[in-house]
Amino acid sequence: MSLKSKLVTGVFWSAVEKYSSTAVALIVSAVLARLVSPEEFGIVSLASVMIAFFSICTSMGIVPAIIQRNDLTSKNLDSIFTYTIILGAIVALLFFSCSWCISSFYNNVQLIYVCQLLSLNLFLSSINLVPNALMLKNQRFKLIAIRTLVIQIVGCSLAIWAAYTGWGVYALLISPLLSLLLMLVFNLYNYPRAIDWTFDKEPLKRIFSYSAYQFLFEMVNYFSRNLDKLIIGRSLNMSALGYYDKSYRLMLMPLQQITSVISPVLQPVLSSLQEQKREMGEKYNKLIAFIGHISFPLAVFLYFSAFELINIVFGNNWNPSVPAFKILALSLPLQMILSTSGSIFQASNTTNLMFFVGIRNTISTVSCLIIAVSFFSSIEAVAWSWVISLTINFIMSYHTMYHKVFESNLKSMVFHLRMPLLSAIIMISLLLLQESLLPVDNIYLSFAVKCLVAMISMAILLFALMRFKVIDIIKFLRS
Repeated sequence: MSLKSKLVTGVFWSAVEKYSSTAVALIVSAVLARLVSPEEFGIVSLASVMIAFFSICTSMGIVPAIIQRNDLTSKNLDSIFTYTIILGAIVALLFFSCSWCISSFYNNVQLIYVCQLLSLNLFLSSINLVPNALMLKNQRFKLIAIRTLVIQIVGCSLAIWAAYTGWGVYALLISPLLSLLLMLVFNLYNYPRAIDWTFDKEPLKRIFSYSAYQFLFEMVNYFSRNLDKLIIGRSLNMSALGYYDKSYRLMLMPLQQITSVISPVLQPVLSSLQEQKREMGEKYNKLIAFIGHISFPLAVFLYFSAFELINIVFGNNWNPSVPAFKILALSLPLQMILSTSGSIFQASNTTNLMFFVGIRNTISTVSCLIIAVSFFSSIEAVAWSWVISLTINFIMSYHTMYHKVFESNLKSMVFHLRMPLLSAIIMISLLLLQESLLPVDNIYLSFAVKCLVAMISMAILLFALMRFKVIDIIKFLRS
């Protein structure tokens, strides 16, 4: 199968997995938002941020390293699998022990029990690292899609039942715990592994040069991605964190539908071009153009439809999320493009470069966040700090990537983004015109009108592109 065929097949099944899962998750989130309070959502959000840090300690960059290395034998994989079990048990016990300290720091008793339950999640995810990496390495994207959808339906159904029967904050824990357990059983059935009682360290040393920088990058990137939630939970309150997290997750949803479909496929497929950097750069430019055609108009639409979306999906008790959602929507195009950069660093064997870029980005993010919290105590200020720092990080990251990895410059990327920027400008103009000339009070009708305006603006752009024969997105699909 050719590289193009592998990429298309992988993206298709990855899309089936993500889009079907998102449809289920969105419905479940809408139901749970009406049954569980913002404060309880904030508690689980904070615990999830905490557990994400400990998860990095268990993953150690192992998954991308297994995907990248082609010289690992079955015995080598068993040795790595054995060490992931040991490490997972140690980290899970450590997180369990830290639950009292976390609860005391945030002055919330419920955090003790939530963190202790989620410590099991750490152990299960650690055991799942090797079999899941083998699923990706062997490009079993169709099987992954079916697995994920079935498991999510089961877990989310039980979560809704628990919320209806009054489980409160614990209803939000059922789906992640049960889903991970079922996924582990499924992966081990398809790619069984055995414990290596010799405890051979050689395979770990072999992947260390690659996985070490991956691990360090994930560590610094964690603070870049999650420090805003940690500070809100401490400086403001759990309800504010619940509102911010809801707006962030809703904004993130379209991002995940594009990049989470593409990113898992990029590294396994583009790793075959790791010695052909310029060709990799050319293909990546086309991918950026494709993402830009979706993300720039989408960001504009989300900004103008923020009030309607929050009310329709979560209900009017989540209205405090609207301002933060509008601000965060502005970051969507850059986030969608930037989130694919890690796969390029991995595929080109430059995870050391990715680590140093991650450190620089984290310093920028933390600096903006400290300024926002020091002078403005609101979730809107935190959202603005995220948008500003992301813009800085985007420019610095891609300047480094194009010069060091592709041996090129940013002009080629800017050239491929000219049409997405034009489509965003057209949509802004039409939506401003609609709001001034045709305001609608009913949220459902207003949302429908804005959807119609968005489709009209895209049709105008498509007509212009066809007229001048510069349809970048169609060129991408045909190349």
